[in-house]
Amino acid sequence: MDDSAAIRFSDRCGRAFRTVSLLATFAAAATVAGCAARPGVGIATLSTTVPTSSALVLPAPGSLSIISVVQRQYTNAIEQQIALSTSAATSGQNFISIQAFGPAETVALPAGALAFKPVQHGAIRSEMRTYLPGRSLAISANFVRNNYGPFGYAYGRGAGDDGCLYGWQQIRSDEADRNHLNSLGMLQIRLRVCQTGASEKELVEMMYGYTIVGGFSGTTWNPYGTPASVDSQIGGGQPLRVAVEERKVPVTTVRVETEARVPATRRLPEKKPTLLDTGDAVIVPSPTGGASTETEGEAVVVPSPVCVTSTAGSTTCN
Repeated sequence: MDDSAAIRFSDRCGRAFRTVSLLATFAAAATVAGCAARPGVGIATLSTTVPTSSALVLPAPGSLSIISVVQRQYTNAIEQQIALSTSAATSGQNFISIQAFGPAETVALPAGALAFKPVQHGAIRSEMRTYLPGRSLAISANFVRNNYGPFGYAYGRGAGDDGCLYGWQQIRSDEADRNHLNSLGMLQIRLRVCQTGASEKELVEMMYGYTIVGGFSGTTWNPYGTPASVDSQIGGGQPLRVAVEERKVPVTTVRVETEARVPATRRLPEKKPTLLDTGDAVIVPSPTGGASTETEGEAVVVPSPVCVTSTAGSTTCN
């Protein structure tokens, strides 16, 4: 082999070696990437179903039960719509929902941040048209407050004999607390419920009785603000007494009778004393010396024996 042929052979071998090396590098990179990737298929949606035990808010005790919980995750919030049991004639699902604004740990694929919507009657009416279509609910002008602060609600009639309520509440600390970079969290609560024969008072109790069981840790995302101070009268001051109506126990007088009476239905007929014929009787004197032929008094009357005379002339007495 001449020098030129040797050079051409060497070039071909070098190109082949470089190609094999490049393929090996790609294969190794793909293998490493495959080892680093997490197994399973990602859910390209905001909505996932979580166990009912993961609900961030619970309905009022003794009211409606939780059917399912749909959770949506954002980069700045977690939203849950908690479906409640429904047995009304009005179409639609009863639910209580919560939007918790804070540093959410996204597991699904998030789609940006959840927009903050202040509570306004126009927006509330739009929500009622969405969740209670065709129903006319009147917004209450009463100022009401539960353990978390003021809330609002609207009540109206549903299909048949149904009573329907749509309630809302925004839980947020005062602006003074937020200026100190604390208490930045916020909660939005919504309640939609229709129930057969339910009055306004009965349905409003669900807004008073719900309980928030989840949230963000730390003072930075505390949505409740600074806790109120404890009343100075607790643990000191004058004794506190409950106003109780004064009642006296009635005294019952029981009449005690010395004579035992037999009910009229069981009373035996009275018998009159029987006088004995004392023609052949033996009179036994009484201790006082007198004698009497009656059973009453102090004398004891002993009847005479009965004597029988046979045909033979003999007499037998019993």
